Formats: sequence, C-alpha cells, structure tokens
Amino acid sequence: MIQYLKIKNFGPIKDEVELSFEAILNEEMSDDIYSVIMPDGCKLLKLAYIYGANASGKTTILKAIEFLRKLLLNPLLEKSEKLDFEPFLFCEDAQTSRSSIEFAFYANQRRHVYQINFNSEAVISERLVYYQSAKPTEIFNRETDLEKRLAKIQFGSKIKVPAKERERLEANTLHNNTVLGAFAKTNADIFELEALNMWLSTFFLGMITGNSNITSPIAEMMATNPNVSTWLNTFMNKADRQITKVHTESDDTLSTILKNFDIKNTDKFPQGSVKINSSIDPATGSFTDKFKINGAAVAVTRRVEVTHETPAGSFILPIESESTGTQRYFALGAPLYMLVHSKALLLIDELENSLHPDLMKHFLQTFLANAGESQMLITTHNVGLMEEIDFIRRDALWFAEKKEDGSVDLYSAADFDSGILRKGASLVNAYRAGRLGAKPNLGSPFIPQN
Repeated sequence: MIQYLKIKNFGPIKDEVELSFEAILNEEMSDDIYSVIMPDGCKLLKLAYIYGANASGKTTILKAIEFLRKLLLNPLLEKSEKLDFEPFLFCEDAQTSRSSIEFAFYANQRRHVYQINFNSEAVISERLVYYQSAKPTEIFNRETDLEKRLAKIQFGSKIKVPAKERERLEANTLHNNTVLGAFAKTNADIFELEALNMWLSTFFLGMITGNSNITSPIAEMMATNPNVSTWLNTFMNKADRQITKVHTESDDTLSTILKNFDIKNTDKFPQGSVKINSSIDPATGSFTDKFKINGAAVAVTRRVEVTHETPAGSFILPIESESTGTQRYFALGAPLYMLVHSKALLLIDELENSLHPDLMKHFLQTFLANAGESQMLITTHNVGLMEEIDFIRRDALWFAEKKEDGSVDLYSAADFDSGILRKGASLVNAYRAGRLGAKPNLGSPFIPQN
C-alpha cells in the first residue's frame, strides 16, 4: 500500500507537493472501513479524493503515478527515446531543471522508500531502501553519467548480488531506464528485485479516464475467469435492474487457438506472447486483439453482450448499445473485482462521469466494505459526497489549486485548523463558501456591453 507520494517539477507541478494516504485523524467515525494497519503500526487509508477547479492539477497527480508505473514496469527499449512527461513550463529553466518523485509504500510486509530524479532525457539518479527498524537498509543506489549515458548501480551491503549479475543488470540499464524497469527485461537472479517486480506488476492496475476503453481486457478476464462474469452480473444489476447477465462471445475460443500451437496450457497466452494492436468494429461491436505467439500472428475476436429481462421477454444487446453510464459502470466492474480480490491500486479520473451520484457512492462503499489492502485515488467534482459527514474523511479529502504563477498547490482538509473548519462542521458548506479554496474564480455571469 502507498504511504505517501511526493512530486516535483512534473507538468503544472513546480514546487514539491505531497499526497499522503496516512490516517492522521483517529477520531473519524469511518475508521474501520477506511483504514488498514501496517506491520509497523502505521495506519493507511484505502481511499483518497482530489477536488479542484478545472486545470487545477488534479489529473496531474494521477498522471505522475501512471508515469512512475511505466518507468518501473515498462522500460523504454531505445536509447533515443525520451521520457514521456513535461516539466513545469512557466519558467526560463524548464528543460534543464530536474524532476523528482518520492514514493513510500509497504510491500511484502516491509516499508520501502523509492526516490528518483530525472529529466526528459534520462533517469539521473534513484535510490531504494526498506525499513526493518528506524534505520533504512539500502537495496540499491544508481547514478547516471549524463555525458557518457552510462548507469552505475551500487547495491547495499546487506543485498548479496554476484558481480556478474550486477554487471548484466548495469549493462541493460539504459540512461532512460530505471533499475527495476531494466531488471524486468534482464535475465538476472536478484531476489530483492524479483520480489518487488512481482509486487509492483500486480499492485499498479493503471489509470481509468473518461476516454478509457478497457472492454477488451475485461472480456479477456471474463473468458478466462468465470468468477469475474458472476461478479459482473451482480455488479451491473446495480446500474440497471433489467440487466441479469453479462457474457463474452468469441469467434474462436482461446483454447482452440492455442491448441493449434501445440500449447498444453490453453487457459491463457503463453509467456512471451505480445499484443500487437486492438481494433473495434463499430457496426458489430466486436473487437479484435492481435497477438504474436511463437513468432506467428494470431487474431482473437470477441464481443461483450448484455442480457435484459423485461416484461416483453429476454433480449441480448452488445455492450456498445448500452447507455454511456452503463458502459462506464461496466468498465469499473472488473477493476473493482481485482481490488477486492488482490492488493492493488486503481487511479480513476473524474469518477462521476456519466454516473448517478448514488451509484458513484455505492461503488465507493462497495470498495471500502470489501477490499482488504487495496487503494483507490480518484479525482472528482461531485461535491455531494462532502455532504456525507459520516462517509467522507477529512484526511482522505485533498484539494488541488492553481497558484498565481500557474503551478499547483495540493493540500488536505485535515490541514485546516478549527478556526476555518471545526470538527463536525459541514465540509460542503465550507467548500461552497470558498473557505477551503480549490474553486473556480467565476465572477459575475453578466457580460459587459461595449
């Protein structure tokens, strides 16, 4: 689970901002469903919200985490590739200033802190430590010679790595790769890095936006795991009581395709398979994923269909024929299943898009009541949630606000003293009155006549 995240010089973020999942208000009524106690006694929240006006930097926080996920798990393959981000641009030294992210998290029963400094060209330095006591134990420290574009990796004294393994990893750590990213593509036996790579690959579920189309991976989950289909049947009935079943159909079953390659385990694609691309046929609602298996191209075409039970009978429609809100809720169903049945993090930008406020709240309640050590970070404009003083916690409520220089300020409702926000006071009234900031500066609706 994430303890905190610090971000500097990333997009509209200029000075360092910090978002923390640490529960600091122990008197909150919702403590039982909101928080999880770590092995060292630290209490972490499962859910955090970010509010703010348009262009205030809310989404940038999510993008920074998604950027970090890709750096750690999907390394760049070419030396000429640049890191996919922009620094703070409203200053003269934008392209030469360093950016940084610090990420504190609990993995495999240990607290870790990962620090990385970078620019658009290279990973300049990074350090990873873990804590078994008050003193950190270093796993590795990496520095990059920017002129030679070479990385130098030093492992901590308690991390036993044979010289050949270190040299192999160092050779694969391009100047635009992280150490963990390079390890993911290196045939090296380093226990500490292998354990973290496995944890990270299952922890980061990615980011869902209003433009995300994840029907294809959800259909793949449904085809390979019947429990997901059962879960979605109940889940989708909350959005539309007439929906009784959601299922996937394919032109060829996965097992049939893989049998042609003489592959024994026909429940999933073999290791080394690569997805080439995906496409959707608007006329039929079918989507096709193209893979490369053992050097040969294979196409899998699937459809997601929804069964409606009405007084006039039973009707089956493609998911594309459903309302935008129903499709949005479907896209949230499988990720929620993964959050409940594993330890993971999901980022959702503007969760309220196309969802009724009651349905949005029910989604969050389902997560909080059923997830164990999973977390969600969402951005939203739904101020109605603030009316639920027995549901939303002040230390889970964050605000992003644009400062005069165009940079982002990030702060929590828990930061306000009792003079501005006393205990038990209405969050929504304080926000609407402007006492908490992070609101549009609109002025009069009347347009002056020239």
